[in-house]
Amino acid sequence: MAAGTELRRLTERSAWGRTLSGLLVGAALVLLYAWAMTGVEFNPLLIFQYGGKFFELLGRMWPPDLSSLPNYGRPLLQTLQMATLGTFLGMLMALPLVVFGSQLVVRSAWVYWPVRFVMNVLRTIPDLLYAVLFVVAMGFGPLAGVGALSFFACAIIAKLTSESADNINPKPIEAIEATGANKLQVIRYAVIPQILPAFLDHTLYVFELNVRIATVMGYVGAGGIGMQLTTALEWRNYPQVMTIVLIIFATVLVIDLIANRIRDALVHGVMIPRALRWLGLGVVASLILWSAASLEFNLERLIAGVGYFQNLVNAIGRPDWEYFELAVQRMVQSLQIALVGTTISFLLAVPIGFLAARSYTGVPLPLALTFKQVPNTIRAFPELILAIFFIATFGPGTLPGVLAIAIHSIGMLGKFNAEVVEKIRKEPVEAVQATGASRLQVFRYAILPQVLPEFLALFIYRLEINVRAASVLGIVGAGGIGSLINEAQALRDWGIVGVCLMVIIPAVMVIDFLSARVRKRLIEG
Repeated sequence: MAAGTELRRLTERSAWGRTLSGLLVGAALVLLYAWAMTGVEFNPLLIFQYGGKFFELLGRMWPPDLSSLPNYGRPLLQTLQMATLGTFLGMLMALPLVVFGSQLVVRSAWVYWPVRFVMNVLRTIPDLLYAVLFVVAMGFGPLAGVGALSFFACAIIAKLTSESADNINPKPIEAIEATGANKLQVIRYAVIPQILPAFLDHTLYVFELNVRIATVMGYVGAGGIGMQLTTALEWRNYPQVMTIVLIIFATVLVIDLIANRIRDALVHGVMIPRALRWLGLGVVASLILWSAASLEFNLERLIAGVGYFQNLVNAIGRPDWEYFELAVQRMVQSLQIALVGTTISFLLAVPIGFLAARSYTGVPLPLALTFKQVPNTIRAFPELILAIFFIATFGPGTLPGVLAIAIHSIGMLGKFNAEVVEKIRKEPVEAVQATGASRLQVFRYAILPQVLPEFLALFIYRLEINVRAASVLGIVGAGGIGSLINEAQALRDWGIVGVCLMVIIPAVMVIDFLSARVRKRLIEG
């Protein structure tokens, strides 16, 4: 009897503890969002009040100026060439980082940790900031875009593939080492064959990203169709703006579709005939050579650009600490923009994820197929283009940044959420259905517990990405630390850019570290 009473007491105490923990977490979240929304001056009434101007702007863009289509053929090809060459060079740069950044290959901490540090630093610098720096070092044009895209590609490919490399089978490595093979032979015969599928998969994924990024790098002078978009915006030729936006949208959509099919084949280990593999390699090699020739990529100019870039890095390496406090304030604003924007996208992407999936959700097939295309359509528009449109509607400030992050992230989160729902296990669902539970009860007790941890993990991962995006949207006037970088770049005051990087790099690294730990805990329970 006494034992039963004690058990009840412990159970009640545990329940009270969970309730109190929940209340404390809830209160902390309320305070966090109050702080973030105050910092970005987010006002939903303002959106409803002035949102009509956005549709007025779209009205001025319609119909698109289709007669100007022939003018954009060459800039579009230049954009694709920049993405192709930048991804290829980034892939070459990433491979040694992946190999020597794996503890299974390099057992010396003196090699492993410096390589990991370089990978993390490269990844913290936003893509558009790379473009700004390369334009300054190499001048206006597509070669600056290639340089920026190659460093961005290197950072992402190295990061993603290194995670795969840490999980490869160590037995082939041990077997080849036992034969007395040297380190290069171990890498050639035991490491590269294991990481190659993941490496190619991540390279294709980054190529998709690079196409999207290359379409807007022209805004800062890095060549491609983005320069035509900038010119059309400056002249307020809105029908041409719509034409260019539709070209970008169609291009990104087609590239995503083709790349996703190839990546699915790699991931699922689909056997491709040898002749078809050689044909594919020939096509890729031809595209790379064609891109290099068309962009007049030459070693002499590259070496000269590296020299200028080194001088620029030296100037940035002398931060102007007088602006440190201002840089911190602007970085905090970027964090607030990312938090509010990502949260809005999460709230809207959750229902889209369920409506775009058919696994035990009861959504009719035509409706599911329709909603499956919604995220694909939205994510084809880069944040920068969305930010430019929202600035034209609401004026410069943090609100356009929040809305650009929110809208673009709906596309990304909606797509991944739908994939999560499609993979739910049927056993818990069928067990709850067998009790005679209603559809709402099945959702509450069998479906939601399966998908919610992964939804939250995706939210955290997207927040991590959006912090980097929010830190450069200020370059076009959308608030955050990017606005300070834009002011410094216009004045050629590289000390201010340096102090901004001294704030961005550790902030992003800390967020990445915390994000990885939280996501791991959510997924593993």
